[in-house]
Amino acid sequence: MLRDCDLNLLTVFDSVMTLGSVAKAADKLNMTSAAVSQNLSRLREHIGEPLFIRYGRGIQPTQHAINMHKHIAEGLSAIRFGLETNISFDPATSTREFMLGGHAYFDLAVLPQLLKKFSQIAPNVRVSLTPYEDNHFTPSQVLSERGVDLFLSSLPISHPSIVTEKVSEEELVVAYAKDHPRLAGEVSLQQFFAEKHTALTSRRFGNFMFSNLIDKPLPARNVHYQSDSMLNLMATAAMTDLLCFTPKRLADLWAEKLGLIVQPLPFEIRPIPTFLCWHQAKQNDDGINWLRQQIAETLTNH
Repeated sequence: MLRDCDLNLLTVFDSVMTLGSVAKAADKLNMTSAAVSQNLSRLREHIGEPLFIRYGRGIQPTQHAINMHKHIAEGLSAIRFGLETNISFDPATSTREFMLGGHAYFDLAVLPQLLKKFSQIAPNVRVSLTPYEDNHFTPSQVLSERGVDLFLSSLPISHPSIVTEKVSEEELVVAYAKDHPRLAGEVSLQQFFAEKHTALTSRRFGNFMFSNLIDKPLPARNVHYQSDSMLNLMATAAMTDLLCFTPKRLADLWAEKLGLIVQPLPFEIRPIPTFLCWHQAKQNDDGINWLRQQIAETLTNH
């Protein structure tokens, strides 16, 4: 059956399943929507089962398509990995583009330093980060689907195909405006919870992580402003009397520019670990191994 199947039909099917749209898949594959639909029809005839049904103005996969896609995505990923294995890599001459995945925090705290370093040792290498929420499932999914080359996570990933390495820990601090009307120097426990706060809406440094990093229960923070950007929180703290609960790495990078005072938290809290994750099929990729080393050095040399 596999010998008689056109593998191009599977790449079209994978794109439609991943993007959830014939039009988006057509754009990605540089095809017309009609051509994508024709490929799906050929695959349906080959499989002998309906794969999609009309849903509003779009389509929705059948349960058979959902079950089938799990295996096809893994198979296509294995083929891509196989084609890329053992590609020679010289940072001084390479024009390779790397994709990272992780919380948007790393775009602020890691990417600028990494790019500054690359300008000296790998001037034509490009790197970008796609933001994802931290959970136990997303890293393994996007790494297996070849969505990113490496994933930065605050959670260890337990998956047989994913390699996870702890590369650093993030100390947490409190930051406030230099001209704060009530604070100067270290912040006491009573002052911390009496003041108004900013808060991150995502999991990494939001209330979820806050509550899971302390051993003893603490009063609820009086949150007056929320954002999905840590830099927005710091800028707001600099212009108001709100406090900002933030990683020290980011605070040290931006405190002077924004006019913030950085102080230790007035209670014990565990640091947030950072794990570097990659697919085991990339173990022998010289470029990925080089990038892992650069990221680890950037995170540990702070």
